[in-house]
Amino acid sequence: MFRRQIMVLLIGGLLVLPASRASAASLPDPTRPPQRFLAPAASGPVVADSWQLGSILIAPQRRVAVINGRPLSVGDQVSGAKVLTIEPGQVRLRRGNREIMLDLLPVRPTVSAVAEKK
Repeated sequence: MFRRQIMVLLIGGLLVLPASRASAASLPDPTRPPQRFLAPAASGPVVADSWQLGSILIAPQRRVAVINGRPLSVGDQVSGAKVLTIEPGQVRLRRGNREIMLDLLPVRPTVSAVAEKK
């Protein structure tokens, strides 16, 4: 009797196993970065009238800004614009005779609160 119950449980578990694998395959990977942070599949230059500043790396020996998904240094070109400066939180580009400032974070007014002592 006990052996029969174990066999039924084992066989039932084997039948459920493929179904759980199928449902796990359809779940998205929570550790995968969003598509906008992945490198574009197509090779060649990205042509756009807008620039998205993704991140900035400033080290003693180099400065890198990720614009439109590409790591760039001062002097590099992206979508027809030349990288002029890379500063903490901001990158300056030049396209023709026009300068473009890209901010890493949206500019918000700072509010300072003063704690009152009672």
